[in-house]
Amino acid sequence: VGMLATRSPHRPNNVGLSLVKIVRVDKKEKRLHLAALDLVNGTPVYDVKPCVPWDIPGHHDKVPLAVPTWVSQDDALQTVEFTTIARESLAKQVKDGKLAPLYTTKNGGTEGAIETIREVLAQDPRASNSNGPNKRGSKIIMTSSGAEADERSDSYKFLFCDVQVEFLVSNNGVEVLNVKKIDFDSDQYVDGIPVLLSGS
Repeated sequence: VGMLATRSPHRPNNVGLSLVKIVRVDKKEKRLHLAALDLVNGTPVYDVKPCVPWDIPGHHDKVPLAVPTWVSQDDALQTVEFTTIARESLAKQVKDGKLAPLYTTKNGGTEGAIETIREVLAQDPRASNSNGPNKRGSKIIMTSSGAEADERSDSYKFLFCDVQVEFLVSNNGVEVLNVKKIDFDSDQYVDGIPVLLSGS
């Protein structure tokens, strides 16, 4: 039996695994309407398997699922804004096909990509277990003169399709600074997942 059929969380690719609720079945359109997915809206769902009792958290020990405080705390960032440079660069990457097939000039890809990036960044994807001052939930502290009072001004980067999104978190929310094309060499993949090497 293959690892995907057995619901193994140890996968050779970046396809996730979620426990979801079926809201309704549309037989005419051959569509399942799902809820409780931990996905960004519009993420494709490749496979749906029936739930078996041991898939349900707490099934064996009859103890309700305990959630760490960093999961339940409301630290969503209120605003996500794009600089002019970031917006223009993203539009160019869409035009050049760097976000295809999800975001193209034929499907309003620039605005769709902006909305998806906003959804991701509003959840504050910075590491929560970092010992540094610029971690999930922290904000830049500004002095009365408008200068940053500590060293939390480091920008963060994450991969989105074949581009790198650079952003900064401040008291005012998130500011997307730039969107750059990334050309991956074959040696920058580990188990099929692209990895940015230091200095990239």
